[in-house]
Amino acid sequence: MLHGRMLRYLDEIVRSGSIRKASARLNVASSAINRQLLALEAELGAPLFERLPRGLRLTAAGEMLIAHIRQTLKDHDRLRRRIEGLKGLRHGKVAIGTVSGR
Repeated sequence: MLHGRMLRYLDEIVRSGSIRKASARLNVASSAINRQLLALEAELGAPLFERLPRGLRLTAAGEMLIAHIRQTLKDHDRLRRRIEGLKGLRHGKVAIGTVSGR
């Protein structure tokens, strides 16, 4: 199952082109990221990356997944902003005028 942390891990792997670089940017052990990636590939029954001598390249399944991940991350960020608005974390001013009658 895809969890928020794994979504960000996969996005960073794609952006940086390697698990090692992604782990450095995320401050997470590369072995931990690799274990989760391998578990996800096993769960999906398909490799997400081609392992190349100079990094990783997305497979067709990986391309489909990263498109879904990036949309999910955008939706998540948008939802968080909307919830912040509900909590009153954004402030504004309201002016009220009245007309006195005789």
